[in-house]
Amino acid sequence: MNKHNIAFKSKVDKAALAMRHLIQNGCAIISLNIANGATVIEILPPLNNKVRGHVISINNTHRGRFNLIATRIHGCTVKWQVSNADTKAKELSA
Repeated sequence: MNKHNIAFKSKVDKAALAMRHLIQNGCAIISLNIANGATVIEILPPLNNKVRGHVISINNTHRGRFNLIATRIHGCTVKWQVSNADTKAKELSA
């Protein structure tokens, strides 16, 4: 294999490990993007607190405000969106 295929296979292997970790923790995977720069996995908001992240942006749309949360797992970026109402409810319950 050439060096590009080796590098791509390494990214695929890391993505597989990250997806296995997410599935074991009850997360639903929406999409997987393996690009030259980074591997990004999008999930639905986690149901438990085993997968935690940091707010990386706050976006306003015609449907309301939502937070984009991200974390790193096995070298992959994992992102999900949480509505502002869900964020406030979690803060009140904590």
